[in-house]
Amino acid sequence: MIRNLFLFAIAVVLSVGPGHAQLIASSDEPIDITGDAAEFKDNIAVWTGHVRVVQGEAILTADRLEARLNDQRQFQSIVALGAVRYSNGQEAITGERADYDDAARTITVSENVIVTQGKQVMSAGAVIYWIDTGRIKFAPEPGKRIRGIFYTGKDQQT
Repeated sequence: MIRNLFLFAIAVVLSVGPGHAQLIASSDEPIDITGDAAEFKDNIAVWTGHVRVVQGEAILTADRLEARLNDQRQFQSIVALGAVRYSNGQEAITGERADYDDAARTITVSENVIVTQGKQVMSAGAVIYWIDTGRIKFAPEPGKRIRGIFYTGKDQQT
């Protein structure tokens, strides 16, 4: 259940692996990015103002999206900032920041994180997802605890 909740988190930062830009794993559909402004310089691309990234049914929104590329033009890091929300029609994750770090092979979603899959809900201060191992770590906000609401099969039918 928890692993399924976060398989989609990979897409939060537009990358399934180095050099790939996808919201949906294994999708050939085009990616449509809109924003109020975009700036490109050297190996940095920045989209600002009501940023919306769409691929098929998957949608990522944020106030700002910053992508850094390495010399081979592959993603080195991607950061989505401000009112970050990813949904794919079945699952959703929200937070104020999402960071993809290619060197560490992690995705971190932070600041008031809410993860939903159907009726299942988890909240935390931050979530770290290790891409290669599938390990997921929920971290609380200072002074708070992790919370999860899970329904049994019987609860799901009513």
